[in-house]
Amino acid sequence: MPRAMTDQQWDAQNGTVSPAEAQARGPCWCCTGNGVLYSAFGGKQIKANCGECKGSGKAQP
Repeated sequence: MPRAMTDQQWDAQNGTVSPAEAQARGPCWCCTGNGVLYSAFGGKQIKANCGECKGSGKAQP
């Protein structure tokens, strides 16, 4: 069985690009092109589609 990620490792999947840098490069500023957002809350690791780009990872006009 694969080892579970810590909450910090889980959150790190969001990337390190700032929203301004992501916007300048072209992908969605909110998810930095992943299409999803990772969060740990209440002891659970959550993966949710990005509400800004609707999961496409692309910047919206």
